[in-house]
This record gives sequence, structure tokens and C-alpha cells, in this order.
Amino acid sequence: MKSFYKLIIGIGLAFSLSSCEGYLDVDQPSIYTDQNYYKTPQDFETAINGCYAQLQTIYNKNYMEVLVTRSDEVRNSTPIGRFMDTPMESRWSKPWSAWWTLVFRCNQLLDRIDAVAFTDEDRKVYIIGEAYALRGLAYLQFAWCWGGAPLITKEMSREEVYKIPRSSQADTYAQAISDFKDAFGRLPESWASSEAGRVTRYAAAGMLGRTYMYIHDYPKAVEYLSQVVEKDGTLYKLADKYEDCFSDEYNNGKERVWEVQYLGGTAGKALGLSQSFSGWFIPSTLNKDKGDYAKLNGITFNGASGSIRASMSIANDGVYEAGDKRRDLTIVNNLYLDKSAPQPDVYLARKFLRATKNAPTAVDEWGNNIPILRYTDVKLMYAEALNEVDYATYLSTDILPIINDVRKRAGLVAKSASDFPDKKAVFDYLVKERFVEFSFEGIRWPDLIRWDLAEEAMAAHFALKDEGYNETSEQPTYAMKPYNKLAPIPLADILAYGNKDIMWQNDGY
Repeated sequence: MKSFYKLIIGIGLAFSLSSCEGYLDVDQPSIYTDQNYYKTPQDFETAINGCYAQLQTIYNKNYMEVLVTRSDEVRNSTPIGRFMDTPMESRWSKPWSAWWTLVFRCNQLLDRIDAVAFTDEDRKVYIIGEAYALRGLAYLQFAWCWGGAPLITKEMSREEVYKIPRSSQADTYAQAISDFKDAFGRLPESWASSEAGRVTRYAAAGMLGRTYMYIHDYPKAVEYLSQVVEKDGTLYKLADKYEDCFSDEYNNGKERVWEVQYLGGTAGKALGLSQSFSGWFIPSTLNKDKGDYAKLNGITFNGASGSIRASMSIANDGVYEAGDKRRDLTIVNNLYLDKSAPQPDVYLARKFLRATKNAPTAVDEWGNNIPILRYTDVKLMYAEALNEVDYATYLSTDILPIINDVRKRAGLVAKSASDFPDKKAVFDYLVKERFVEFSFEGIRWPDLIRWDLAEEAMAAHFALKDEGYNETSEQPTYAMKPYNKLAPIPLADILAYGNKDIMWQNDGY
């Protein structure tokens, strides 16, 4: 069987030339809407790989950029990071449109596949499951990030689309849950190594668990997350070293429950399969002679302008425990950059700059897969959900072992039950632990939203001197507003609908 990488080579290129920019452009001609397609099983193999190819577009800076720059792990220098963004902000409109393109592709496939006979009926069931999982992933983002979207679950004309009103956040979450459940019932437990990267039954279970965490249905979260945890040691395990979670050498390893596939180096770049998200953390000015390259894990090139800097919210003393290996593996300071002396107050993120299998020679040649769901995330969500369900019952048997497994990898001494006298102590620990473990992975901001801690965290962030705090007036320059918990609906879509009863803007924008 052809490898998954080979199947998506060319698929993404074909779609990039022919697919709609967003759901409202469904009348745009496309080879995949032509009636000559979707006639054979191979057409559906091509179609589902086109859906996966869309994930490469979404996660290659597109969506990750807004998730990372929105929160407090980054020194904020953009309108999004400073909460000055408007409905005309392209950094929001691009991922909104990209997620709709994924929904559109999944709907095409799901609407047409029943009419085609497969000699391998299991493969047909799997393809349907994959499409449901990918569409569920899109609707999950529409729910937590934008607060709800039109629920479009079949092929529609432009005119029909304009008649479907935005659904509530609750209903959009429900659609994501429905899709993930449909996927869960159809997908295999695992794939052959040649198919690595395809969504599995347990990836769908993990995403169901994450979705239930967002809506605070902790018993349901436990139900689905436990199914992934039960495969500990067989299908999944924590990576032996923290750095292994991000190295291309361990792409599709047991730490990676679901991740977006990339192929690095000049070959990957030529095929449109490499990513530039990792390169986004490299500054445009580095001093090779003073050892800056070595401090960024041995890269051999400078980054582009507008690179990301780590904030003092993550770099300040007290965020990492003394001896936590993750600190030096995640952030670094004292680079020279373009100065004559090392810069102790400038911190950069280097956790993603690990490419030993296919080393890049430019910012857009990375082959490190980008995680959608890591096993460590599953385990820590599971511990959090168990704490909410019954702290007393699960602390010693389940919660504490998970906490200590992650601590052991980080080089930290084990905690005891006496360190967590109550449910709140566990929660507070996990809030801090998830900040440290998942920094710059696009998880911090949705975590803050689901915990309702975003305003508190950003107020502390903007009270830092290097975030523009005015010590004379004792006032921050920037501030998050309550309505910023949701992203703005792109103005172009508001205008295209022209009916506020069908497509309305989120309050405050």
C-alpha cells in the first residue's frame, strides 16, 4: 500500500489550485465538485487525503499563530496579542475560512460515498469515520473559538448556505460531539505504519474527551479519555524525554495520539509538505560567531521578521520549579542577536527547533509533525476530569500517578497526597503544570477560556513591565476585554450574509 505521505503529495497541490477559499465560495469551480469525480473508491481515497491536506494548511502557522499569540506565553506585539483586533483582522479570517474549507470537503465526501460500491467495505467505513472526525475537529474550533457557527452537514449551494443561521455555542459543541462519536464507532484502533497520521478510534475518543472538558461534562470526559489511557504501554505512552515530543525523529510515536503530517527539507518544501511554524520561533538576527545558532539547537539560518518571543509570564522565576528540565528545553536567553553583548532579558522558544531526521536549511523546510493531541495532554485532562468527578476517590489511585509520571520525565521529585489537601489544590497545580508542559502548542489559550481564567491571566500578563505597563501611571497599556473570550466573525462573512438574524457578530466587535 502506498504510504500516507505519498498519497497526499499532489493532493494538497491540486486542492490549492482548485478548492474554495471559504464555505461561501462553494460555487467556485473545483475538480472535486465535478460530477465526473466521486465515482470510484479511489476517488474517495483522493478526497479523504485532500481533507488531511487541508489540516496541513490550517496548522502551518495559519491557526496556530492566533492561538499562540493570543495568550500569555508570548511577548505580545500584534493586534491579536494586544486585544486590539477587529473583524477585519486577517489572522482570524484566514483560519475561519480554512476550517470551512475542511467542512466543505468532508461534506462532499460524506454525501456521495454511499452511492459507490467498495470491494473493501471496511475501508469505506474507515473513510467515512475519518471524514466525521475531521469535520468534528472543525466544529470544535467553531464552538470554543468563535462561539458557534452555522451547522452545515451536507453539500449546499451558495444560496442555501446563506439561509442557514449561526447556531449557538452549545449546539455547535453538540455537532462536534456527534461527529466525533460517529468517527469513534467507525475508525480502527490503529493503522499500518504506512498509514501513520490517519485519525484512529482512540484519537476520536481523546477529542471527545477534550470536547467534554470544554463544556465541563467531566463524567463524559472520563468515559472517553479513559479509553485512551487504557492503551498505555501498548498503543500510547509518554515520551521518554520531553524533547522527544517535538523532534521529527519521533513523528508518529506513541506520545502522538493525532498529529498533522509534514515532510521536511528541500524535498518537502518542493512538494508543499513542509511547515514553517517551527521556523516562526527563530529571530531574524542571530550572531553565528557568538554561538546563537548552537543555543537554538544547532540551526544554521536566521528566521524571518516578526518572529515570536517568549514572554516573562513564562520565563519569570517561579513559573518552572527548580530543576525542571523543560525550562531549558523550551526557552533560552542570553543570545547576542544583533547586539555586542548577550541579551539576558530576551527569551526565545526553542522546543520545536529539533530536526535530526530531515534537517531544514530554511525557515519553511521543517518536517516536525504538529500535534493535534499528545498523550500527555490526554493523561493530564484525565487527571483533571477525575479530580472534578471525585477528588477523594481518585487522588491516590489515578491522579497522583499521572502527575508524578509527568514530573519524573521533567526531572522533578514525586509529589505525595499531602501536597494536595483538596480538590482546588489539584486544580491549581494542573493549571500551572499545563502552562509549562504545553507552552507554545496552541493549548494555553483554549485552556484559559474553558477554565474562565483568561481575564485574570492576561491582567497579570499586561501588568509586566515588558508588556507595556506604565509604572508612572500604574496602568497597563493593553487589556483584555470580556468579549475577547471569543474571536470576531470575519467582517466579509457578516457583509456577505447581509442579515444579522442569520449571521451576527459576537458582542463587543
